[in-house]
Amino acid sequence: MLSKPEQDELLRKLRTLHSDDEKQLEIIFSKSKRLIVEAPAGYGKTKTMISKVAYLLATEQVSRPKKILVLTFSVNAAYKIKKELVEHLPHLVQCSGSSQLRIKERLFVSNYHGFCRHVLKRYGYLLHPKLSNLDILKSVDDTKTQEITEILGISFDDASIFNEFGTAVKNVDKQSLSRIFNQYTSGIIDRFLDKNYLSFNGIIALTLKIFHGYDEILQFYKSYFPIIIVDEFQDTNILSWTLLKKLVSERSQLIFMGDSLQRIYGFIGAIPNLISEAEQLFSMDRIVMNKNYRFMSNPGMLQLDRNIRLNAENPNAPIIQTNAEVQIMSVANQLEESKKIAQKLSLLLSSEEIQSCKVAILVKQRGVNADKIIEALVEKDISYFYALFGDDDSTYLSFHRECASQFGEQLQKDISISKGSLNKFYSKMEEKYDCGSSPVIKSMMSLLKAFLSRILSDYSFLSVEDKVIFIRDTFEHSSLKQSMESIDENVIISTIHGAKGLEWDYVFMPDMEQFSMPNWRGLCGECYHKSNCNLTINGRNETKFLEELSVFYVGVTRARKQIFFSASKTRLKSNGEPQGANLSCMLKLPGIVLVEI
Repeated sequence: MLSKPEQDELLRKLRTLHSDDEKQLEIIFSKSKRLIVEAPAGYGKTKTMISKVAYLLATEQVSRPKKILVLTFSVNAAYKIKKELVEHLPHLVQCSGSSQLRIKERLFVSNYHGFCRHVLKRYGYLLHPKLSNLDILKSVDDTKTQEITEILGISFDDASIFNEFGTAVKNVDKQSLSRIFNQYTSGIIDRFLDKNYLSFNGIIALTLKIFHGYDEILQFYKSYFPIIIVDEFQDTNILSWTLLKKLVSERSQLIFMGDSLQRIYGFIGAIPNLISEAEQLFSMDRIVMNKNYRFMSNPGMLQLDRNIRLNAENPNAPIIQTNAEVQIMSVANQLEESKKIAQKLSLLLSSEEIQSCKVAILVKQRGVNADKIIEALVEKDISYFYALFGDDDSTYLSFHRECASQFGEQLQKDISISKGSLNKFYSKMEEKYDCGSSPVIKSMMSLLKAFLSRILSDYSFLSVEDKVIFIRDTFEHSSLKQSMESIDENVIISTIHGAKGLEWDYVFMPDMEQFSMPNWRGLCGECYHKSNCNLTINGRNETKFLEELSVFYVGVTRARKQIFFSASKTRLKSNGEPQGANLSCMLKLPGIVLVEI
């Protein structure tokens, strides 16, 4: 336990570090056992989390040998947090005896699947002996029924249960999951493991099966992790939420951090209104962070951030006190828009003041309109990185599955994670793919190279076991796109979903028109205002509106310095034919004023 002078010194450090931000300090020093934190992009969430952990450790709120469990949805976020904790905690906790404080022994930081891998490697033998050697099992998507029938040699009817389970996860269908859970897990054990395969959903499902069947193991983990911190809480799906609830005891201290407005993964199972559900279920105290540091020096962006959030808080009648002026390039057609983007981009990159800046062009989806922008970049001789692959892109997904397969085969021969072993793995992938075959494959190979380099540099502090888990989870989560931040090109063209969690100095959001942002499936198809796009929010469309607003907000907040919008009066349909379109309703929200550039 720290002495009174040592505690005072830590408090002084934390107050100085957080510049007397009242909300951040309230989170750090809160005595609440159940705390939920609304943490928008750029509001200092990660720094606050690190200081909270430092305070918990330094004040001995976790007695040895117990640990703080830090969980997050995405692989990349989990390891970023782990890196930040390892780098910054020792500088905060520098008091007598702190040299003996071994940070990594007091924390377990992972995504949900990484945590479940840890459990299965230790106790999975209770279900099947092959789970003890989990790292060499091959990964398979249990929603790909045709693929499963071929791999496992089973009938279409037998394989359909796995597809039904995966679909139920995506649809947050609690009743179906409960009804088929035992049949699904038995099928994973009897069918998949005997063939040396394990599915993505199966990793969490089998962990839940162990916790359900062996209460002493569950009670151990409940006791071993008396404090649970969850980041990116808004992205939690139903399997992860079920797991998290299992780990919570009456004595558990909980800190959940997330942002409802950044829940853009509803299409793959992120639970709607989860922050409110958790708040009620666990009787949690809520703190809303209220200072945006990312845009602190840019009043216009700061106001835009504030006004978008006010529209989310009260979609029918947001209370806007000050309008946000946003820059837009408005032209007649897609060709002109593409050329204007390339021209503006060229000026940014040639500026002596910002010639080393990083720029992203973020679109809602890949299509002919995005292709026109690429053509304009090529015409202007602007080098760019192609990242127009979605989470459901077949080539993108199959590349990750091949990575997982090749890596698993290599682990059977060589468990080390060294420069030589990773180079050997990369060479195998080069042999498998022709880098010039498609822009997606070329980009995937670049992302793989960048990711493997980070394993040896940024994450050299990880143990061999942690490196293996990190690599496997990245492939199984199809998360190589998160290595875009390590790509050399100054310009990246990506989807907004692909850019989640990343940042650039400047961001262009083109195609801000009806049928693009939002698109037909998102909101336009059911809108009564197709002739003018003056959207009226009501009970029928509020949910979809908030989903589209979240995508819009995530795109805007990828910019560190400035966002540029563009729109054309005539866009291109999927077949290349021109189509008249109105300005996007997202740019007609209360509190947004457009300024032509």
